[in-house]
Amino acid sequence: MIFCSMNRAERAERLQRARLAQGLKQQDIATLLYKSLSTIKKWESATGAEPSNLDDLIRLCEVYGITVEWYLSGQDKRTRAPYPLTLTPQQEQLIADFDKMSPVMKRRANKIMRILTEN
Repeated sequence: MIFCSMNRAERAERLQRARLAQGLKQQDIATLLYKSLSTIKKWESATGAEPSNLDDLIRLCEVYGITVEWYLSGQDKRTRAPYPLTLTPQQEQLIADFDKMSPVMKRRANKIMRILTEN
């Protein structure tokens, strides 16, 4: 393991979120990286293993569509975004639909979203 165990669970969660954002299954990742499915499951597990060398880490990040910095820290200096800049097809469609709305409708949609996401 080339990383400390600190924030292991967060790194595993970031991998899973990035994979799901791309609409990929763990088997898809395993095939793309020439790794076993069990290896990918371990990498996405809070208590599992991590890439054992820098080459695997770089390939992993490329396939997941994330930066090494985002994988390790949860932030990307280029964007300061706490997430990868990839969208699911549903998110892309929501943005496209939102862009077609008038300013009044956009404000209403924002208000509805805030109401729906309140705890």
